[in-house]
Amino acid sequence: MKFELPGQLRGPECRKVIHEAVALRRLLEPWFLGLDSASAEKLSIVLRIDGSLGSFGPSGVENVECTHKHICCDLVIADHDWNSLNSASIRHVLCTYLLTTIEVCLARFEIEYDSNSLIALLSSTS
Repeated sequence: MKFELPGQLRGPECRKVIHEAVALRRLLEPWFLGLDSASAEKLSIVLRIDGSLGSFGPSGVENVECTHKHICCDLVIADHDWNSLNSASIRHVLCTYLLTTIEVCLARFEIEYDSNSLIALLSSTS
């Protein structure tokens, strides 16, 4: 299965978040390639990062759907005063939200995966 992690930002300070998100996407891509599913070929989690220029709404997973074997969802993350956080803190915030979002998406479409390996992978970075 392929994995994508595009994003939309609501402030220039959110660029720090995208830098960490790119690193996490690269880390997760090999893990996703190991998933075998007849129901889905790709998972795209669209990050919607709140910042100084506005909000996308309450934090959490929204709009989970699967069309033509492509699972897609929105992940809204509230403003965490990004400028005050270091890279490790930003990674921790992202990992927490990503773990929940990945689990929701895979469970919704009954895709089997090794939860322990996903947790270990994300825990190793935060």
